[in-house]
Amino acid sequence: MQKLYKKQIKQLGKEVKKLREQRKMTQQELADLCEVDIRTVQRIEAGEFGSGLPILFALSEALKVAPSKLLETVSLV
Repeated sequence: MQKLYKKQIKQLGKEVKKLREQRKMTQQELADLCEVDIRTVQRIEAGEFGSGLPILFALSEALKVAPSKLLETVSLV
């Protein structure tokens, strides 16, 4: 179970990074919009941090996508 969770967190981080780069945003700009420290964004993108729902919603708002868009690349198996 833990191994699958880590894989999902890495997939989510890759999606966040891809969307941020598509919008030509820096990690600092995304962090500011989400009202979190830049280190939090770095950890999310590196797949080291499973963000909670408040951060997930802040990321989706800052990246102008539905929360489901961030999660659609996360495999459940």
